Amino acid sequence: MRKLLFAVVFVTALTAGAPQQTDFLGYRTESYQPESEWETKFRAIPDSSLQREYMRRLTARPHHVGSPYDKDNADWILSKFKEWGLDAHIETFQVLFPTPKERMLEMTAPTRFRAKLEEPALPADPTSNQKSEQLPTYNAYSTDGDVRAPLVFVN
Repeated sequence: MRKLLFAVVFVTALTAGAPQQTDFLGYRTESYQPESEWETKFRAIPDSSLQREYMRRLTARPHHVGSPYDKDNADWILSKFKEWGLDAHIETFQVLFPTPKERMLEMTAPTRFRAKLEEPALPADPTSNQKSEQLPTYNAYSTDGDVRAPLVFVN
């Protein structure tokens, strides 16, 4: 199944610590000062004290590729980049994103057992009960078909 992948495109180079002329190998002498100024500006944004808030916002709902919250996240990230004065835009790509139509895990002998293939909601995780937006558990890149084999303990 094809899904839309929303990607916020932004490219930059970062160096650690205060820039020194030797940190900018590959830049012409006339490019060093502007690059150094951009590096200093970039280190000042985003405010690292806000990272926990940003992560809560980005992970508030399931956001697999092509989902409504994936698009919402891409738009939000783009708005942040622009707020910080960066020239950024969204590019849309058509990608293959396999999702199951049917999935089953079953033991047929010596007794019959069918796994639920669903994790229970956890009180400590407020997003774990968002079943309507979550993808079901599945092995993303396995081939279609039935596999029958003796049970093998691994570990």
